[in-house]
Amino acid sequence: MRWVAAHAPELGRVGLSESEARREGITCRLVKTPVAAVLRTPTLSEPRGFLKALIAADSDRILGFTALGAQAGELIAVVQAAMLAGVSCTALRDAILTPPTIAEGLAVLFAGAPESPELRRRVLPMP
Repeated sequence: MRWVAAHAPELGRVGLSESEARREGITCRLVKTPVAAVLRTPTLSEPRGFLKALIAADSDRILGFTALGAQAGELIAVVQAAMLAGVSCTALRDAILTPPTIAEGLAVLFAGAPESPELRRRVLPMP
């Protein structure tokens, strides 16, 4: 499910919320960043807000995303398409998104994602 509320600043969400994940017993990682950390934000004259994502504990699959801030609806569409295509949070983190856009904030957000202990165990150390 996805939705966007058109007010200032915009608010939108796609996928699970924190409370839904808890209720369903889904273990996940949480990452959050203020929209002020996105380079495009000062040009939009709206520094209030945040970006928040829930990531599966045992993979880099995006389970949910919430955005509060200027052009939040545009970000919801990007993350929804990524979720539908099975794109990982690391793929969005490493993508070179067209500057200057609010979508560049996805790289900022996912760069702060805690590493999955499960994924770390799957990687063999280099000799």
